[in-house]
Amino acid sequence: MISIGKRIKFRVNSFGIVTVIFFLLLAQSVAAQQKNDSVFNAVFISKIALNTTDGKSFYLNGENNQNFQTLLIFLSPECPLCKNYSPVLNDLYKQYSDRVNIYGIIPGKAYSAIDVKAFQKDYHIPFPLLTDSHKELTQYLQATVTPQVILLDNKYRLLYKGAIDNRLQSLGKQRLKPTAFYLNDALQASLSNKIITIKRTKAVGCIINDY
Repeated sequence: MISIGKRIKFRVNSFGIVTVIFFLLLAQSVAAQQKNDSVFNAVFISKIALNTTDGKSFYLNGENNQNFQTLLIFLSPECPLCKNYSPVLNDLYKQYSDRVNIYGIIPGKAYSAIDVKAFQKDYHIPFPLLTDSHKELTQYLQATVTPQVILLDNKYRLLYKGAIDNRLQSLGKQRLKPTAFYLNDALQASLSNKIITIKRTKAVGCIINDY
């Protein structure tokens, strides 16, 4: 018969082994993500603390997303392109917010809650703006410019990443009107269980700085 002490020791050792295995799998997932930015870990994402404009911590919790897709829009309050695209983003929110979780992500520590609130008010942004102070989410998803959008399914698998549309050809060069609507097309296709024909585009915008 196994003594109580031995049973406790066995349970502790088992817990330690399980913990080690979990972190090894998580490290493997992060390493895979660094090589292929289509591979994301829902547990890792859900543990990243973002900040609301009220100073509260907010987590993208995959277990409480009502099986919705998640659209992350990387923005900067001072970026002229973000300001110019706000009407388009606001229209997309009105069209899809009942089926898609939509969040604006402000990377870094350059902007205070007051700055973010002013940006939201001035451009009538209806979706939540969350600050990624330490850029954990920004770096993990490999977002590089603003505005840039990343659409994930309810398991945080990548559906679309890149530009909102093709209005911007390069910095300082843009069409009068876009002729391709990448994000809207991806949303319509994915919500209709159809194949997304364009899953990646190059986002043109203000470079996300190191601060």
